[in-house]
Amino acid sequence: MSTRRLRQLALAMGLASLAACGGGGGGSNGSFLPLPGTGAGTAPSSTTGGTAGDASGGSAGTTATTTTASTTGSDGSNPSGPAAFARQPLANYVNIMRGANSSGDFTRGNTFPAIAVPFGFNFWTPINRNDNNWFYQFHTSTGETSDGALIKTIHAFATVHEPSPWIGNRQSLAIMPIGDLGRLNPENRGQTYSRAKEVAHAHYYSVIFDNGIRTEITPTDHAAYFRFTAPAAMPTSTVLFDRFAGEGSGNLSVDTAANAVSGTVDNNGDKNAPLMYFYAKFDAPITASKNIDTDSIKTWVQFATPDSAKVVGMKIATSFISVDQAKDNLAQEIGDRSFDDVRQLAAAAWDDKLNTVQVEGGTEDAKAFEQKKITLYSNMYRTFLYPNSAWENVRDAATGKGSPTYMSPYLPGTPKRQGKIWVNNGFWDTYRTTWPLYTLLVPTQAGEMLDGFVNAYKDGGWVPRWSGPDYRDSMVATSSDVIFADAYLKGVRNFDADAAYASMLRNASVNSTDGAKGRKGMNKSVFYGYVPSDTMSRESVAWSLEADLNDFGIAQMAKALNKPDDQAYYMDRALHYTRLFSDQGTGTWAGKWFREKDSSGKWTDDENAPDDWGYGYTEGNAWSYQFLAPQDGQGLANLHGGRPQLKASLDTFFSAPTYLQAGSYWTVIHEIKEAHVVSQLAGVGQYQHSNQPVHHSIYMYNYAGAPSQGQKYLRDVMSKLYTSGFDANGLSDGSGYIGDEDNGEQSAWYVFSAMGFYPVSMGRPEYAIGAPYFPKMVVSLENGKRIVITAPGVSDTNRYVQSLRLNGQTITRSYLLHKEIADGATLEFVMGAQPSSWGTGENDVPGSITQGNAKPSPLKSLLPTGTYTVSSSANGQLANVYDRNSDTAWQSTSANAWIEADAAAGQPACVPKIYTLTSGTQDAGQDPRSWKLKASKDGVTWVTLDERSNESFTWRQQTRPFALKAGTESYSKYRIEFANTGTMTVAELELLVQ
Repeated sequence: MSTRRLRQLALAMGLASLAACGGGGGGSNGSFLPLPGTGAGTAPSSTTGGTAGDASGGSAGTTATTTTASTTGSDGSNPSGPAAFARQPLANYVNIMRGANSSGDFTRGNTFPAIAVPFGFNFWTPINRNDNNWFYQFHTSTGETSDGALIKTIHAFATVHEPSPWIGNRQSLAIMPIGDLGRLNPENRGQTYSRAKEVAHAHYYSVIFDNGIRTEITPTDHAAYFRFTAPAAMPTSTVLFDRFAGEGSGNLSVDTAANAVSGTVDNNGDKNAPLMYFYAKFDAPITASKNIDTDSIKTWVQFATPDSAKVVGMKIATSFISVDQAKDNLAQEIGDRSFDDVRQLAAAAWDDKLNTVQVEGGTEDAKAFEQKKITLYSNMYRTFLYPNSAWENVRDAATGKGSPTYMSPYLPGTPKRQGKIWVNNGFWDTYRTTWPLYTLLVPTQAGEMLDGFVNAYKDGGWVPRWSGPDYRDSMVATSSDVIFADAYLKGVRNFDADAAYASMLRNASVNSTDGAKGRKGMNKSVFYGYVPSDTMSRESVAWSLEADLNDFGIAQMAKALNKPDDQAYYMDRALHYTRLFSDQGTGTWAGKWFREKDSSGKWTDDENAPDDWGYGYTEGNAWSYQFLAPQDGQGLANLHGGRPQLKASLDTFFSAPTYLQAGSYWTVIHEIKEAHVVSQLAGVGQYQHSNQPVHHSIYMYNYAGAPSQGQKYLRDVMSKLYTSGFDANGLSDGSGYIGDEDNGEQSAWYVFSAMGFYPVSMGRPEYAIGAPYFPKMVVSLENGKRIVITAPGVSDTNRYVQSLRLNGQTITRSYLLHKEIADGATLEFVMGAQPSSWGTGENDVPGSITQGNAKPSPLKSLLPTGTYTVSSSANGQLANVYDRNSDTAWQSTSANAWIEADAAAGQPACVPKIYTLTSGTQDAGQDPRSWKLKASKDGVTWVTLDERSNESFTWRQQTRPFALKAGTESYSKYRIEFANTGTMTVAELELLVQ
């Protein structure tokens, strides 16, 4: 197909199907690149045609210039090479089977083979298990060293909407070509096949069963085109529609005159998700049909397939709005286009995304390089698979004009809303890599998707921690906070930043009574500076450290939006990680750790050991969280005793043995097994790359002034823990990763690390420099500029950076600013076989909150310490105002209420930097609105330190900060005077001092 024809098809198709994948078409013609194992199932050939924000800290250094010649312009606009990196048909490198050899016991990705367009509305997939979570597996069981029996059958193809097996599937429909009308149940209708007769790409799937039936699938956003080919001995073809995994309910009707079927599916389980509607049209006459179970979906339709007409095509679309909308989705996205037309468009959509990164090999053999490309582009496929569009282009019947519309999963009854949303994302995973990669490669799309999640806040009052598609009570942290901040600071502006910021404030300042929304334990943790372990029996350390990291993002966003009170307060809270740092432990806790602490300040994990999984840690142990303060790498180094001591701690971390012990879990969970295998395969000790909490840890060596130590491990992690997913015979084996891949996070880690830099400190527009994986990579940016990365001779041997030039200028610092690469750049690495002194200078480390060698010391509240005596105009509930619990409150029923704090005898005067007020659970009419904060040295002369008027508290139990001017003197008495006229309630008052 010509490039011109492809463009015509893309335009004729309208924006609906490619909106989710950023457009398609164009480029040079290319031939299909057969992958190992395509065999008889080989697909036909495919023809496809930001402004940076400020960085906090970080100093540039210089060294002697290198002798490497520049091959490009300073903006990366003229890459060399015979092909000059023209558009390539990279969709053919995608192996969607990678990671599918998994189960709940041991995972190599925990993926399923999703046939889809980037960020698409639907997934289409073969299924071989009657299970709503793990519906596709390679073996009956999986383990560290051996697996169960090979599953050799497929019993349906389906549309699914699963973000993770741990969340589960929903909104699904099973479809299966049937050769025997006596075998219609999942238990007996499965057909055997050979993987040599299977082709599995994102844009095209094909399999030939041993009974001769061939099924082909190619996707659009809301639809797909199926093609069923009957064998010579089969005069009729039958297609069965059924419930998915035998769950839920629904209905199906057959329109013989129109050769179409349509219906409704309800299999959402406990998820607040809309019904799914479907409409399918066949290109052959329906000669017979039968509803197997009355008033259910289970129905077969039949077609004559004589020798002259063996192929039956089925165009099918779904909708969350109505059957009519499903029908219109089909008209918008496929219409009268052929199967091959749709396949070409799907390939073009993927090529658009995959061609943002192109690579050249080195001296290795061609086969090895092809395997690396399969790994790279299959990782990029996973990166661009989630999140998923959940909106539809609803056209006016009279004008034909479309408007984006969705059914909101964030409100009871999933009502219809105008606008766009995206769903299916676990932000605790994806904040680390996928979102910063979207911001770099597809910033406009990143902003549009972020705005979709802002719509969740506008609908339901919160951005989900885990969208699946509603509010899922899964994992820790409100990581959308730092995602919004990072994108904004890197120049993404096409999302509602004010509403996003409001969602961030609610997460960080308000106690939620719904476990699926916001941060847990906020009624007390705000006032302790950590989550006390006696208020949360599990995961208290993880909730605390992740909150500090997200608070850094809020501070950065507040600075960008000119909100100085919030900036000062949340930047201080970003240092609260120090409250859980222990360097005085004994026995097994001798060393430097983040540990469980109760509300009295006592360590509560003495009976445990750092090796023990669970307890205060989420899917990890004390090793996993030992370096989780990337927002303040210098401060963490200072806590460890300095950069050399931080390096020593990292060295121990990367060499410590792992153990197969359950810890506080009910059994040795899969993450423990996978971490053990990671250590065995890559020799990285407690660096548990199989799970997210450690993914930044290799790059923490940059903060230790020892980037070469990180480079030592990077190459082994990439080469030994990521595979192409093909066995020695060239057949898919379901490998690819160790551990859960998690919505593209493990994949995006690989992509960033292959580039040679990594977003180690999210919320700071900066990247830590690692080491490139390929001798040459060209990153094509949305603005038309390119980042050209060269590392001649890089290999498993030559893994150490000797020197680096940025746009022709030698740099020794081990970080890059986003603004240095966002408009194109050249990065010229000189690599070597031995560690070098590059990046080890005093000013070469990435940015941090802490500057200098002092240990970070966050502010603390005066009132609970007992060093100040508190009095008020209403003393009955006075202790409630400083009891570190917003569930209780102080209340005054008289006008002009006041609260006073006086230094106890012999106590030194202190200088408050910030004070906070927290609203109660009562009606907002009882909130303070106007007040003065006064101070005195003698109780006679009072000065006004701060005055506020007409303030408001948007939410109940909301903590609001108010920063005092720099240079405020120390006083022994502080008094806040309220200008209330009626009953007024204050849950907490804090005076925060150094």
